[in-house]
Amino acid sequence: MNNSASTSEITQANVDAILMRLQELRQQITAAREAIVPLEANLAQTYNEFQAVVGGLRRQSMRLQAEIATLRIQIDRSLNDEDDTFKQDERNDNLLYVKQEETTDSTLQDPEAVEKDMLLEHIFRVLDPDINDKDAELLAHLQGVCSDSTASLADVLEELPWGLVWTTRSLQENLAQQYRRLAIWEQALKRQSDNLNQATERLQKDQRYGLWQQRQKGADYWHNFLNQCVEQQQDQNYELEAELNRLREEWARITSANKL
Repeated sequence: MNNSASTSEITQANVDAILMRLQELRQQITAAREAIVPLEANLAQTYNEFQAVVGGLRRQSMRLQAEIATLRIQIDRSLNDEDDTFKQDERNDNLLYVKQEETTDSTLQDPEAVEKDMLLEHIFRVLDPDINDKDAELLAHLQGVCSDSTASLADVLEELPWGLVWTTRSLQENLAQQYRRLAIWEQALKRQSDNLNQATERLQKDQRYGLWQQRQKGADYWHNFLNQCVEQQQDQNYELEAELNRLREEWARITSANKL
């Protein structure tokens, strides 16, 4: 709500202004989603093409790195004679603490549940689902969305077409109460718009975005880029294999010495 005006000073002009802002926010959200969808699709397609060419070598690299890490731990423990039992107990205590924290956090209630209930109540008051089939269909759809605990108030509002539910003041509301309700919806849509803008920024920082930029330079450039990635990954895998063989030999010497 506008802090410059008290509840008693709300006029129809204030309500009209906030309705206009709500329409603008809905348009911004629609535009943001329309921009995100093709970007996500392009990033996914680019990454799939990259994985089809380089993915096998990358998976081989991860397997080699995992085996190297395991051998290094074994060698380090053998050389330093660590007390594994004490460390395992410590890890178990930490895991128990984390699980207890997760259990506590999971009991938190959805902070927007009340607002979603109030939205449904308002819809009941301004629409006539008992007579109008379209109203009944819309209400049933929105009830389903509201029942999803992961759906925010803004998610529900996005599913609500512009019309009577937005513009009409119910018989149970006065002008100030209508404004308060619309102000809550405005804040929810502002958060949604901000989140979508941040999602776009996150996609632009995604590791796949750099690949997509290479792909945008043309088919020949993209083909040469993938070949370069293959060569680089092969070189890295050769180095990892050499390191793995060295560690295997070292571990063999340690186990042989322990048997003597």
